Amino acid sequence: MIDLNNETAPWADLLAAATANAITDFEVEFCESLRQKLETSGPRARLTEAQHHKLTCIAQAGGFWERAQ
Repeated sequence: MIDLNNETAPWADLLAAATANAITDFEVEFCESLRQKLETSGPRARLTEAQHHKLTCIAQAGGFWERAQ
């Protein structure tokens, strides 16, 4: 699990970038679910390694597997 509140990681910026770059329904819903998770869990919110990878891919608009080519 990854601590979303790690002061050295730009979690808010990463989620904002992913939200701005989200194209597919999956990407939009994924970003929304993480935003809700943060609102609900606050300081206890965590990401799995897979969620972190997906969020990073979407934020970088790097052609996540769900994205059309």
